[in-house]
Parts: sequence; C-alpha cells; structure tokens
Amino acid sequence: MKTILVTGGSDGIGKGVAMHLLRSGNQVIVVGSSATKGRSFLNEAKQIGAGERATFLQANLSLVSENKRVIEEVQTRFASLDSVIFCATSHTTREQLTETEEGFEFNFALSYLSRFVLSFGLKEMLEKAAKPVIVNVCAPGMNGTVNLEDIQNKRNYNGAKIKYHGSRLNDLLGVAFSDLNYGKIKYVLFNPWAVQTKGYLDSIKNPINKALARVAFKLIGKPVEKAVLPIIDHIEAPPAQKLSAYIQRKEVSLSKNTFNLDNAHQLYQKTLHLMKGEK
Repeated sequence: MKTILVTGGSDGIGKGVAMHLLRSGNQVIVVGSSATKGRSFLNEAKQIGAGERATFLQANLSLVSENKRVIEEVQTRFASLDSVIFCATSHTTREQLTETEEGFEFNFALSYLSRFVLSFGLKEMLEKAAKPVIVNVCAPGMNGTVNLEDIQNKRNYNGAKIKYHGSRLNDLLGVAFSDLNYGKIKYVLFNPWAVQTKGYLDSIKNPINKALARVAFKLIGKPVEKAVLPIIDHIEAPPAQKLSAYIQRKEVSLSKNTFNLDNAHQLYQKTLHLMKGEK
C-alpha cells in the first residue's frame, strides 16, 4: 500500500486520481479548499470500503502559510509519502489583477507557488519511499516564455494568458527541482490534454463559448476515468530519468526552451526572494 497526496483531489481530474488510487488499495490524502467537496470525497471513499484509507485536509493553497500548515500536518500524521500529485488550479479567468492576502497574484500563488512550496517541503518524506515520484499536472512544453523580471505578471496582467504562464513556471520548477535534488525522487510534468471536467465548463460564463466547449469535449475530450490512467502509470512505475514531461502518453522533449536550466535557477532564486518579502 502506497501513501499518496493529491492536491485538488476533491474535484475533477484530482478526484479521479484519488478515487482510482483508493480502489487500488492505497492510502490517499486529498487537499482541497471546499469542506463540502471534502465530505463528499470521504463519503465516496466509505462507500467503496476505503474510508480508513482516505484523508481530507481543508486548505487554501493560494496561501504560502496554508501550504506550510499542510506540510506540518502531513509530517505529523504520516511516516512517508510515495507520491505527490499536483492538480489544484483555478479555471476562472480573472479580468482584473487579484492578489491573495499575502500579496501574491492569485493564479501565480495557486498554480505555481503552492507547488513550489510543497515540492521542496515534502522532499524528505518522499525520500523515505522506495520509488518516490511527483506528478505536476500542467501543460509542459507549450510555446511561451517566463518574464523573469515580472514573474507574477503584475505589470502586464492578462487574465486570459495568466494560466498558460503558470505552466511555463511549472516547467522551470520541474527543471530546478530535478537539478537541485540529488536523491531518488522523479519529477513528471504531465499534460492530460482535454478532459471532460465539470469545473472547467462551469468556469465559462459566455453561453456561446460554453456551448462550443461542450462540443469540443465530445469531439476530443476524455472522461476523467481515462484521462487519469497515464498518471496512475507514473505512480506505479516512475520514469527512470529524474525529470520527464508528457502530453498524455507522448513524451515531450526537454530540449525545448521552456526547460532552460539557467532560467530555472533564476526563477528558483527569485521565488525564494519573493517568499522572504524581498524584491
């Protein structure tokens, strides 16, 4: 039995991963912001006879302090972790710059900074496992760059583009973690492509765009149950290399500029400075 933590595991693809793992006999820790969805997850776990192996931790992962609290609670309650799966994100497009109470741009905080804090903060627990792996669900290898002078995109904020920027940040996070990590943890950047999740459809307010999205889902979208299978494979048999990236089951070349090592180390240092309140 493996012990696996899933952020965003009470909804969408994260919940699909969590339920699949529970059915396979594993111990699963789900982190999510909604107490209602957390209770629903625990009830479903009980219904399949996995109630004792399911844990829900309520947390606002857009806050660094909450991520640190999750790390402390996991360290207190569990001996080790075999895998960490990052699925927590927001599908809502914010037209205006929105900051958390800690002063970070919201999408930057939730989609990147949370994953940064948890990746490095849970490293020691992962090192205790035989074959530890982190799976970061984002969109690796797509075109785009990170503005290292404005990594939160506060100066030229664009709500429609900010989520894609988060994936470029996570590309560099994977590179930095793998380069700085001399242990046995494998880091996988994974793009599930089009997945039929209710959360994404609910985030679309324009009726015409929502209708188009429904058609696209029917044509190219995968149901959650199928979309999670490559993630499960990475958990059961982590790749040999320290860092890898995939779009579904197709490997993405790490020679792309989005995985630039120098940029990754610059972003790592700038992230540390931000967390210390430095400019």
